[in-house]
Amino acid sequence: MSDKERNDLNDLKPSRQESNNTAAAALSVQDLAVYYPAGHRKFVHAVDGVSFQLHSDETLGLVGESGCGKTTLGRAILGLTPVTRGTILFEGRDISTFKSEALKEHRRHIQIVFQDPYSSLDPLMTIEQILSEPLKIHHLCSGRKERSEKIAGLLRAVGLDPELAKRYPHEFSGGQRQRIGIARALSLNPRMIVCDEPVSALDVSIQAQVINLLMDIQEEQGISYLFISHDLAVVQHICHRIAVMYLGQIVEQGTTKDIHSRPLHPYTKALLDAVPSLEKNSGAKKIFLSGEIPSPLDPPAGCRFHPRCPFATERCRREAPAPVEITPGHTVTCHLCSSDTTPSL
Repeated sequence: MSDKERNDLNDLKPSRQESNNTAAAALSVQDLAVYYPAGHRKFVHAVDGVSFQLHSDETLGLVGESGCGKTTLGRAILGLTPVTRGTILFEGRDISTFKSEALKEHRRHIQIVFQDPYSSLDPLMTIEQILSEPLKIHHLCSGRKERSEKIAGLLRAVGLDPELAKRYPHEFSGGQRQRIGIARALSLNPRMIVCDEPVSALDVSIQAQVINLLMDIQEEQGISYLFISHDLAVVQHICHRIAVMYLGQIVEQGTTKDIHSRPLHPYTKALLDAVPSLEKNSGAKKIFLSGEIPSPLDPPAGCRFHPRCPFATERCRREAPAPVEITPGHTVTCHLCSSDTTPSL
């Protein structure tokens, strides 16, 4: 990152008054559930009893197979999806209850970078118009000149020439469009950004550039990221902690180092075993999942992973496990684990 880009990032830092609140800018989700109606007395259990915390200046990776509820969880935090049960505390306020103006103000502080850089930008608007829109809605600039200077700083901060502001999205590559999406998320000086698989649609070399950009922005501004992904290799590179999600529930949480070096839940181990590697096989037995993910419309009783788990017992089939903290900060939801015993995976 050039000195000019670094200066532009510094210009985008929150004001002194906002910076004083940043220390308290932690997200705490408790027993969160999001159900979608699906006919008479039937509901899709998209998110069901999720709890976690995200601290300031931290990146939490949320990983799991498609359909596990990752994006629904992110949308609930943003206020885009109604919450069925639970609380979402941001800076000590339960944002799940926000309406109208309170919700509008909340969205200024928590922004999103979408998965698809091709469909997330309005093709009929120039880049200048796209970046101007949130500034106008939240009345952050006093006039056109100040707004133009802000937009120029945003584009330089994400590695783009401000002269490109008059162009339309179709004139940019996928990586450039995602940089524009990041600039739009930064425009309101947020304290947290939900990154919904922000690099999955990009080439590998471009993925690295975008990931490094996000890390530079976090270092300069102290923004917290909820990084949603199915790619454990990407998550390992950018995240401080990881939460593994299966069928609407978090089954394991811990530091990135702990999750990769000592996975405790069979599902976590299976995800790691599925990552391609050029390293010589250590001879350790791998876990390969069979069968399909059960329907969230009718999740199985007991442990939700038991129909696919090679270690499942009768207790797993009838009794839902509770989260257990094995070591400080490393929690697993599995009958095979306790504070003094762990499964031999």
